Amino acid sequence: MDYHHDQRGADELPHRGLKEFGSEQLPFKRFAANQAYCYLMLVSFFLSETFKEDNLKDILPLRSYPTTLRRKLIDFAAKVVRTSHEVILKVPQAVMDSLKLQILWARCQNAIPIQT
Repeated sequence: MDYHHDQRGADELPHRGLKEFGSEQLPFKRFAANQAYCYLMLVSFFLSETFKEDNLKDILPLRSYPTTLRRKLIDFAAKVVRTSHEVILKVPQAVMDSLKLQILWARCQNAIPIQT
């Protein structure tokens, strides 16, 4: 098969990612409210994609959909422990190792400057 013929479905992948990130149905009855919802969803999706590119390059595949990102990076077992002066999130060692949470935490603490 021709390369261009095989790649014709690749144009739809960003739309699928956006639909998985937000919703396919608009929640409001008025146009202005739905327009604001759409714009906020687009900005949020863009921020999510840039977070993936900046911080998750060797932790999760960059082509991961928002559902995969949510399932792997957010939905894991942890315990919140409060001491006298701190709040500690206790995470199983297997999760720490598979998601490289030490590296991810360090990357999130050192933001990449925006080039102008």
